[in-house]
Amino acid sequence: MGKPAGINTALLSLLLLGAGACAKKEQIVIFATGRAQGRLWQEAAQGSARNTGGPAVFKSLYDGEKLPKLAVDTGNWFSATREGRLTRGKSTLACLNAVPYSAAAVGLEDLSLTPAELQKLSESSALPLLASNVYLRTNTKPPFLHSSRIVEAGGHKVGFFSLVISSPTAPNRRTYLPKYKLEKETYDAQRAIKALKSEGAELIVMLLSVNPGEEASQDFFRGLLAKLPRIDLVITDEPAVKKPFKAHRAWIAGAGLEMSSAARLVLTLDQAGKMTDLDWKEIELNPEKYGEDQEILKLLEGYRKSSASHFSRRVGFLNAALPLTENDTTPAADFAADCIRRWARTNAAIISRKEAAAGFSSGTVTLGELHSAFPLGSSIVFVKIRGDALERALTGLQASEISVSGLRLFVRDGALDRAETETGPLRQEHIYRLAVPDSLVTGRENPLLSSAMEFANSRRSLRDVVGWCFARQKSFSRPAGGRIMQSGDK
Repeated sequence: MGKPAGINTALLSLLLLGAGACAKKEQIVIFATGRAQGRLWQEAAQGSARNTGGPAVFKSLYDGEKLPKLAVDTGNWFSATREGRLTRGKSTLACLNAVPYSAAAVGLEDLSLTPAELQKLSESSALPLLASNVYLRTNTKPPFLHSSRIVEAGGHKVGFFSLVISSPTAPNRRTYLPKYKLEKETYDAQRAIKALKSEGAELIVMLLSVNPGEEASQDFFRGLLAKLPRIDLVITDEPAVKKPFKAHRAWIAGAGLEMSSAARLVLTLDQAGKMTDLDWKEIELNPEKYGEDQEILKLLEGYRKSSASHFSRRVGFLNAALPLTENDTTPAADFAADCIRRWARTNAAIISRKEAAAGFSSGTVTLGELHSAFPLGSSIVFVKIRGDALERALTGLQASEISVSGLRLFVRDGALDRAETETGPLRQEHIYRLAVPDSLVTGRENPLLSSAMEFANSRRSLRDVVGWCFARQKSFSRPAGGRIMQSGDK
């Protein structure tokens, strides 16, 4: 009878050992958001009448999590809403601190802030701002930004660093921005990973912010990770990453975007604290399901009141309505083209019709209406160009997508047939001075930029210039014959 009992004891010991090994597996949760872009409160979900989103809902979701947890953000804090632009990101960072988040990365759009503005934003935040590959134009690291950070969750050290990717289609190149320099991704990533490992990080997580104007394919992620030491997880704001995938033993997963959703990443760890599995889910920030945190609502109420006061200010008056579209014309965009031409004192002006998002009713024009109508924040660029080069550049633009002032464009079968100034045909050898938004001259293959003799950015926003016009002009000029006509019209 003793022998069977001995066998049972051995089996029991093995079972207990196996159960102990299983019990040593642990999980931690990382909530990830990105591209909030100034969205501070609930908005109607696309295709739904139900309100959703906002940091107050996220805070309630975060507080309800039972597993050890962290929250991270991939940047781009203010560009999409007038409230965000007003505070230059401070309101978004205040909400991140109130949750509190453990790591936040600077995004490409945040680098439109001057170093002084970004330093002020950093100093107002209790949360260190990560920007591993961002340098000043002087080739020095901004002292107010951080290359890496280690935080603890469930007794494990999690190391974070961040990269800003200007162009995933042209990776690993040094890029010069107006106020900063982006070093090659691999150079600073390798340095950050080495520093985190030397400081005892058990898990290495990269926060990857991609230029919102471009798309990063899976090949981009694979190419980047092939050049780096092993890391555990990449969290990115790239919308094309619909579900997690693996490359070079690292998981790549998307963040919840625009404060309408949050990504919940459950990391399973083995006995040594190494990541063995990832469970990912995108969670809609539904206030009916998760509620709203009252402290963040109080914080937001202050921003809401100051925003309402600021944007109710009068900037001008219109004798008649200025619609976004009217028949085949775009009065709001045409008005803006006239404005920048008048302000810049140039021969002509050209803008994209996409600059205008809304029109204006007659009567008082407020600052809020101005921001809603011209949300992009483009700045005015001065261009010097010869007449023949200008005509070639206009041929490279879609006449149906632009508004002009000081020019008449004649179109045949959808393509430019010829262009004239107010005094007659373009003169090939003559030097013309143009005013255009910088959004019209971005990209290597841009016809205006590649044809110009000189160009200079005024750093004055199109929105401010249109406001300047509203203070001085109460009606919209419609030139006889129109601005863009079918060839053969007189």
